[in-house]
Order: sequence, then structure tokens, then C-alpha cells
Amino acid sequence: MAEGPKIVFNRTRSPGDAIDVSVVIPVYNGASTLAEELTALAGQQTRRPFEVVISDNGSTDDTVEVAITAADQFAAFTVVDSGQVQGVSHARNEGARAARGHKVLICDADDVVCPKWVEALADGLDRYDAVGGAARLDRLNPPEVVGTQPPVTLGLGRIFGFLPYALGACIGVRREVLLALGGFDSSFNRGHEEADFAWRLQLAGYSLGWCPEAIVDYRQRPDSYGAARQNFYYAKSSVLLWCRYATGYPLGPISFRGSLSTLLRRMLKSYRLIRTSTRRDQARALGWAMGVVAGHVNYRFLGRAPRAHIMDSEAHVN
Repeated sequence: MAEGPKIVFNRTRSPGDAIDVSVVIPVYNGASTLAEELTALAGQQTRRPFEVVISDNGSTDDTVEVAITAADQFAAFTVVDSGQVQGVSHARNEGARAARGHKVLICDADDVVCPKWVEALADGLDRYDAVGGAARLDRLNPPEVVGTQPPVTLGLGRIFGFLPYALGACIGVRREVLLALGGFDSSFNRGHEEADFAWRLQLAGYSLGWCPEAIVDYRQRPDSYGAARQNFYYAKSSVLLWCRYATGYPLGPISFRGSLSTLLRRMLKSYRLIRTSTRRDQARALGWAMGVVAGHVNYRFLGRAPRAHIMDSEAHVN
């Protein structure tokens, strides 16, 4: 039998009270932003009893101390150690395993949830097996960081013309469904693990809904280099996603030649990196173009696609 998650800290104000909702926050070195997120959760407009589960993915800063300081604001509060495997997927999975609620809501340590976030997602889970909410960009990020992106997402995500998916930083899932699916696949260590999870969920016959009232203020990388690097890995992981599903499902085609052509066009426009007004959008686009080419080379041509890595049935403890 698999061992349960390693509990670092646990406090419950009323041990006999039923917990309907668990908010899981995966975090790595998030001491500078976690307190703001916890303050937003403490101010939620909901009558549903909920707990907070911090899943610490091997932080080397004061993340755990910041978390414990906020514990008294919540009916139940747990910190688990998920540092055994680096990555947000493993951290989410360990947090879900430690959760007591029937509904698991997931947000990030560097974002800020809106006052009705818990209520909106929990209400959605009364109707669907999993739900996604919206990301707002224009509150935590200056205009030059937002660039040409829409200020608020208007629906579930789509990629390759296949099934929709929910943003991993704003998602709710019924706990038994999450565990039955093996949680998030930790082989997607830098992007598209939420698309893979949503696809597996829907292909298994579960439902995915949209909750526009569940909004997170989403914090983006503040510098152009960080945005380019993030998009590089997102793009690379998108090719891994395609490789996993394209042989059995009707995904849109991808082209290595077309990817090279796109990269060349982006490189020819590198002068936009000099201009403040276009720097971030160009960095984001160039990073994506480079990541797609890298994904083709690594996963399609060299055959280095990692195997899926999800929880097995013995992990369904607690």
C-alpha cells in the first residue's frame, strides 16, 4: 500500500466539522507572493467550509513559514512536502491526496483569486466533474507586460482543434475523479499538463464545465527574457502533447517545415526586441517558435518523448 503524503504541518480549528472543499496550492519558493494569495482566500465570500492544503515542492526560501503564519485564518490548514519529485504536477497530486474535501480547487501561489472564486468553482462542481475559471491579466501586470493579450480569458482553452481544457492555475475537480485518473501527468513538467489532464478526463467520459465567475488575477513573467523562456517550454511541451494523442485522435496536423519557416520569420523581426512597445510580444512569439522546433527535434525525430507518469491506484489514500 502506498504511503500517504508527508505532512509538515496540520491545524484544524473544529476537528468534527465536515470539509466540503479543499483548496490546493502547489508552490516552489513562493514566499514573496504566497501571503497575498492566502489573504485573498481568507476573504472568500462563501458559506462552504473549506480547507487549504499547501503542497511545498522543495522550497528553499521561507515558503513554509509564510504558510504556517496564515494557518489560523482557516478552518483547516495543512502543509505537505511534495519535494520528492520536482514539478507542479506532482505537487498538485500530493496536495490532492492530502485533501479531505470532496471538491479539490487548485490555484497558484503567485496569483490572487477573486472574492467568489471558491463559491463559483465549488458550485460548478455540483454540476460537472471538473470546471475551469478565467484568468485576468490587467490587475497584477503592467500594460507593457500584458501586451496584445486579451485582459481576461473568455472560455476554456483549445489546442490542435481537439477537446477543451481548463487553466491549471484555476481549476476545480471532484477528488474521486482526479484520483481515478491518476492526477496530473508529471512527465509534462513545464506546460500542457492541464490539457493532458482535461483530455484524459473527457475521454474517460467525465464532464468539464466553464465558470466565468471564478477569476484569478494571473501574474506573468515581468521581463521579456522570462516570457520568452516560459513560452519556449510551453511550446515544446505542446509537441509532446501532440505526439501522445495524434495517432489515436483527430488532432490538427503540425509541420516541422512550417515551424522552421515561422521561426525564421520571427528571427527576421528580432529588431522588435529593441523597441519597448513590441519587445515583450516579440520575445513571447520568438520563444514559442523556438520551442516548437525544439519539440519536433526532441520528441518526433529523436524519439525522446518521456513516458506518461501518473499516480497508480495504490496512491488513492486518505
